[in-house]
Amino acid sequence: MNKLTFSVIIPTYNRAELLGRALRSLVAQTYKNFEVIVCDDGSVDHTKEVVESFKNDLNIKYIWEENWGGPARPRNNGIKAASSEWICFLDDDDWWYSNKLSYVNNYLDKADIIHHDLDRFDAKGKKVRKLKGRQLERPVFIDLITRGNALCTSSVVVKRELLEKVNLFDEDRNLIASEDFDTWLKISRVTEKFLYINKSLGAYWISGTNISRSAEDYCNRQNYLYQKYFPLLSRTERFQAEAFMSYSFGRIKQKLRFKKQAIELFKISIHSNDLKIKLKSFLMLVLLKLY
Repeated sequence: MNKLTFSVIIPTYNRAELLGRALRSLVAQTYKNFEVIVCDDGSVDHTKEVVESFKNDLNIKYIWEENWGGPARPRNNGIKAASSEWICFLDDDDWWYSNKLSYVNNYLDKADIIHHDLDRFDAKGKKVRKLKGRQLERPVFIDLITRGNALCTSSVVVKRELLEKVNLFDEDRNLIASEDFDTWLKISRVTEKFLYINKSLGAYWISGTNISRSAEDYCNRQNYLYQKYFPLLSRTERFQAEAFMSYSFGRIKQKLRFKKQAIELFKISIHSNDLKIKLKSFLMLVLLKLY
């Protein structure tokens, strides 16, 4: 039997129907040398039955544990159970195009971690735009911390040994929803071999359930994450990271129509040394003051 090339890890919780869509996209893969590990965070719906219905079509494992409350622990359970050198992540509400694994397989000798674009679909199934990554500049750690996360988790393919080297995903509950970015930052401290494929090889689903409270939680967790890495930065690098963070939070506040808070954040980010952030901040300030 040939050694498996990829282990596809899918964390899930009470999303049986959406999980079925993700699994059907794996059945359709033209490249077949992979296993699937569904890591269930304590579902009480018919998730197990959905997984079992794919046993004749996929090399699939099912791991169920009591609810932990986030994707970090389920993903870690999957990594520990994986048989392959390369780990792929797929969220249960996303899916891949049939050429995903075949395409990525051509680049395995060129990188330690690979990522690509995803097409974004709204809750009605309409493609709205791309979720784009970018080619990271070296040092990759500084690019990520000062310009933001460029890796969508459902696009990432990474060497298992690297994940093990950085102690997998951090299960600090303060990082829930930011643990993926934290992991890419940790990996960037031990390798520069990040490879970006400028092509959509899958789909990212927008549930439409985001609310003010979850946005506030996201800002708090991102702030917690940045505070973790600030001591590793020079004064200039920290200033750049803080300016980017202010711009990102400003955009969230602006979308939630918290005008005054957004303006204050853009007043900080407009002082960025990054021309793109400076210009975007200026345009947002003009827009907010006009309306």
